[in-house]
Amino acid sequence: MEIKTLYISAILLLLIAASCGGESVTKTTGELPAEQIAVFTSTDRQLQKSYEWARKTALSYSHDGSDPVGYWYEAALPNREAFCMRDVSHQSVGAQILGLVPHNKNMFTLFAENISEQKDWCSYWEINRYNKPAPADYLNDKEFWYNLNANFDVMQACLKMYRWTGDNEYVSGEKFIDFFEKNVTEYIDRWNLSPDSIMSRQPYMNVPDGFDSSNNFHTCRGLPSYVENIPGVAVGIDLLASLYAGFNSYSVMAYINENPDASGSAEKKAMEYRDIIENEWWDAENQSYHTMMLPGGEFRRGEGLPYILWFDVSDNADRIKIVLDDITKGKWNVENISHFPELFYRYGYSEEAYRYLVSLPSMSRSEYPEVSYGFIEGCVCGAMGFRPDYADKSVATVSRLMGSETDSQIRNIKVFDGYMTLRHVGNDYSELTNDTSEDLVWKASFFGDYSIVEAGGISYPVVKTTDLKGNIFSTAEISLASKTALVARAVADSSRD
Repeated sequence: MEIKTLYISAILLLLIAASCGGESVTKTTGELPAEQIAVFTSTDRQLQKSYEWARKTALSYSHDGSDPVGYWYEAALPNREAFCMRDVSHQSVGAQILGLVPHNKNMFTLFAENISEQKDWCSYWEINRYNKPAPADYLNDKEFWYNLNANFDVMQACLKMYRWTGDNEYVSGEKFIDFFEKNVTEYIDRWNLSPDSIMSRQPYMNVPDGFDSSNNFHTCRGLPSYVENIPGVAVGIDLLASLYAGFNSYSVMAYINENPDASGSAEKKAMEYRDIIENEWWDAENQSYHTMMLPGGEFRRGEGLPYILWFDVSDNADRIKIVLDDITKGKWNVENISHFPELFYRYGYSEEAYRYLVSLPSMSRSEYPEVSYGFIEGCVCGAMGFRPDYADKSVATVSRLMGSETDSQIRNIKVFDGYMTLRHVGNDYSELTNDTSEDLVWKASFFGDYSIVEAGGISYPVVKTTDLKGNIFSTAEISLASKTALVARAVADSSRD
């Protein structure tokens, strides 16, 4: 989405603070043992049991830093002992919640520092525990597997990590800055991805000498989509969506780095990619998006729709509803389904989100690492509605749990330089503990039409919004000091004293 006014003002405050301190948030809170981090309990026993499976499974894929690659977690096919750019980008929020902070930082740093001109500004798609490009995806700098979306997926993930951690290196560190700037310049030019030429690009570019159409390391060196089962695709809608997200993320990062000209230019470029999707890829006759384009401009339908939501590219409510409906009717691999809970919760489809969430542990290929990490994000960010943002020193919460009497708590979520604990009881009671060094604004939302929110003996006014399904939410902004806890209760007119 476009840069919001509140974001600009918040970032200016952040810049002032940053000038007086170091690059990263100062760690003032002691680290907890792993068994105490991100512990979920609920009167919804099915949800709690599923969460316990996801937490145990996800942590079983984490490694303690004793390997040559350093801290890492598995984010690829099981038993490959590796992590790929796409999967790390998609697992990173779940990993952050579980306290795998050094793991995320190390892996994203490795992706950023391994970009090179010899690889046409690609990085290594997949890195193994020995700190080598995984042999299953790499032979040499001219022959390897690479999905072009990856660079921009990583950019979006880095901005997410900044919002969760306050670690300024994710947006301002030298290696990251070099990676971002190469992505929005040389990488765009080398792979013909600019808005004014992407619709005429060819499927195979920068090919090695002796190009062999039967060699995957030739034909898949620069795939223009995450959808890999259709040869000869020139552009996938997911690539366009990732470009939107990458430039939108770069726009925010440029503000943080006091470069308003670059920020404005990147925001404009992001909107150009959105316009291509909304104006050229929308099939008005069939009321749906095309998902892939062959050379010559022939459109096809296939996979790729979920990435419109993952990269948050459309602001057209009617079209988002169509995408959500299309997804519920389709058959998807478990990698896609892993993120359906968070996506469906985000847009107000709580019943559908819950069904996806509790079914993940028993799905075919549930051992794929992305499943357990996606579950963690879907439960904490989706069902519990927990979303921190270091840029404006805030945390937003909303219960999307099923049942008016459900009592659920997630203890010790790893966020900023400490932990937070969130409890929801029914639709009108939330409790947030801020065990970080930051004084925060708590954006406490409640499902329903309420008049005020009471917290700490103060009555706060509410702002009312609706989701795609027309559900009303009442939100109050509450001051929450460091090392304190507050209970917030939503109050309707008829229930006030």
